[in-house]
Amino acid sequence: MKWLTAFLDPQKEAERLPWSLLLDADPNQELVKDYLEKSRVLIAYEKQVPERIVGILVYEERVAEWEILNVAVTPALQNQGIGRLLLQRCLQEIMNQEEDKQILIKTGDLTSPALSLYQKMGFRQIDFVKDYFVKNYPEPIFEGDKQLRNQVILAYQPKMN
Repeated sequence: MKWLTAFLDPQKEAERLPWSLLLDADPNQELVKDYLEKSRVLIAYEKQVPERIVGILVYEERVAEWEILNVAVTPALQNQGIGRLLLQRCLQEIMNQEEDKQILIKTGDLTSPALSLYQKMGFRQIDFVKDYFVKNYPEPIFEGDKQLRNQVILAYQPKMN
């Protein structure tokens, strides 16, 4: 395997946080700083160059659920299995907890590669929030030439054997 994953403590290893990736997935830096304080952070890195972080996933446990808050992969390395690897490791860690809580991930409705990956991994849409990104972000967010407006909320539904 070319890529490995590891946990990173955002409080003790703040200088290692790949801010360009974090802000690529969520451009609201204040919001990212806020959720990093209470989240778990998984990174993906090159096996041969451990200091080169190529992906990140941030997730948080709440009273009634888990939420995956941020998933990002270096743009030049997308579609090479790094996002899938991070999601698999995250889901494995959550499933090893004995609590039976729902696992959520929220994303924009325009992020079709991300949506496609989440659906392949077993996430299913449970809600849709119209104009979420227009109302909750100070600056417009564009994906390509289209403004991101709506949020899709997905829940993990593992396949039963």
